[in-house]
Amino acid sequence: MPEADAGSSARWAKAAARAEGLTDLGIRGAVRRYYLLHFPITVLIAFGLAFFFASLWPPERASILVTGASFGLMLAGLGSGITGFIYGSKKIGPMVQPHRMGVTVGLTADEVKRVRRQVIGKEPVDVDLRVLRGAAVQIREGLARQFITLPGFTLLFWGQALNRGVSSTLDVIFLIALLAMMVTLGYLVRQFHQTGVFLTMTATSASDDLM
Repeated sequence: MPEADAGSSARWAKAAARAEGLTDLGIRGAVRRYYLLHFPITVLIAFGLAFFFASLWPPERASILVTGASFGLMLAGLGSGITGFIYGSKKIGPMVQPHRMGVTVGLTADEVKRVRRQVIGKEPVDVDLRVLRGAAVQIREGLARQFITLPGFTLLFWGQALNRGVSSTLDVIFLIALLAMMVTLGYLVRQFHQTGVFLTMTATSASDDLM
């Protein structure tokens, strides 16, 4: 066997060993609970505090509304960012068992890209299914963590945009960056969904391989 082929086989064998037994115990459910409970509560508290403090300042109604909305968005962004980070560590992390180093650690950059593209359905499956499923579980965890923290930054940016308005080239660039963050969020959601589809579709095949 050529040396390059031997090295490749060794890399994939190690990846398969790290992927063995990796299981998603309910990442989707944890994300769903976050957005149904923790996120809205954080936002409501933030807006309540923001409008309370805004009411203590200028008497003009329009000013109170703008100040409360912008401050509320920024406070909600900061609060949900912190809450999302903590929730990711305490609730989403434990949904992947057992805890191991990354499945794709040790693979070449092209091999890692190949694995990811196959997991999200951009390429047909043609490598060890154990590696793909283990990587999918870990990719799904990483996406979930980003999925619950990025909205916090988006809200923070929206609050700053509302407070500043659009009056200069810098503000336009600021708004473009905000829109880019929203597009990124949509991209993360799509990839999160695709990893779930992949794990569901390959569950039977993986069980057959173990028999």
